[in-house]
Amino acid sequence: MNKYVLCAFLILFGMSPVQGAEPLVLDKLLLRARDHNPEVLAARQAWKVKLTGIRPAGTWPDPTFTYSDERVPSGMAGVDPEKMKNYRIEQMVPFPGKLSYEARMKYHEARIAETAYRDKTIDVLNGVRMRYYQLYLTDEKIALARQAMDVMKAALKSAQARLGSNQTTASDVFMAQTELRKLGNALYQEQQQRSLIAIELNTLLNQPTDAPLGPALPLELMDLPVSLEEFRQLARRHGPMYRTALHEMDHSRAMLARNRLQFAPDFGFMYEYDKAPAGPPGREIGVSVTFPLWIQRPWKQYRGAKEHALETEANSRAMENHVFNQVHTEFIEVNTHLTLARNSLSSLLPLALSALKITQQQYAGGKTDFLRLLEAFRTWIAAHNDYQEEVYHYGEHWALLGRWVGVDVSLAKRALDQMKWMPEEKHE
Repeated sequence: MNKYVLCAFLILFGMSPVQGAEPLVLDKLLLRARDHNPEVLAARQAWKVKLTGIRPAGTWPDPTFTYSDERVPSGMAGVDPEKMKNYRIEQMVPFPGKLSYEARMKYHEARIAETAYRDKTIDVLNGVRMRYYQLYLTDEKIALARQAMDVMKAALKSAQARLGSNQTTASDVFMAQTELRKLGNALYQEQQQRSLIAIELNTLLNQPTDAPLGPALPLELMDLPVSLEEFRQLARRHGPMYRTALHEMDHSRAMLARNRLQFAPDFGFMYEYDKAPAGPPGREIGVSVTFPLWIQRPWKQYRGAKEHALETEANSRAMENHVFNQVHTEFIEVNTHLTLARNSLSSLLPLALSALKITQQQYAGGKTDFLRLLEAFRTWIAAHNDYQEEVYHYGEHWALLGRWVGVDVSLAKRALDQMKWMPEEKHE
């Protein structure tokens, strides 16, 4: 439903937005949360830290340079010790492939950190969405409570007028006064609830908790832009949890390949230059081989990596099933609450309002009792609250569906079009 039509509908029913503050724009709130929320910033930096560790992991160990100034005793009385200066450099060279797989492991750790950053971002943005929707719901309930109080005040005046003309008893007046007090309490409770929601929203935006927040704009009721199968495709390509599971598998495979090479020897190269006060200098060139003498260590490392690979593969399958389960569930939830909200807007709300107006006229004319008026009044309030709850749950499940597929649902069609020309990432 167009938001301007909804505003006109609310004005028709006497439900005006919160006054005195600029209306909130959801897109601006999301941008601020993305750029200022400390949890998002921390996750982004954790990803950058992992990125910086990729190249060092594939680099040879540092060479060792040694300088010594020796005085070798002659072993004879009256003969000075022999002086000698020694320069030595050593370089350890791991077996080919060991460092490559080590760097590949670091690469997948960085990709896992990247998906964790994206997941945290989506989580925080969904939190902003939820508080925004709650703010809208609370504002509507506040407006409804105020309008209901006006309606009940009119009913109270009618009851007092009828009591003055002996057309009814004092119980009608007492019931109207009681209902009016209940509405006052409900209004106060919703106002306090709005303050609590504002505190949470301001915290997510990284601004003072008492920063004033204007009213939220009405939610636009829209159909889902793509099919269930297309949402599954988006989840495979963009879903943070699904992508994390895939990178975990790649990391475990790289670890397994690296640990296979633990059985292979490492090499070392050495060059030594010796210089004495007299005579030509000397040198020494050597090659060393370090091999795993205690075979139990690399064997256990290999077995552990193999078991870890099987574990991550099972976890990946479980995560895939869980993601697809949630995508399907949220797909149904969005359509369910969308249909219920539209049905309420098109039929239940007008019928409840019509019944209330007719009952008001009948009671003022002495054709019905106050209990019938009270029943119609409560039905009208319940119809409005049910409608607003359905709108809220529609927005809630719309946001949750976006979390599982990894993209804003409203941009799902554009994301699918981009997937057609973007090559899919290869996995090991």
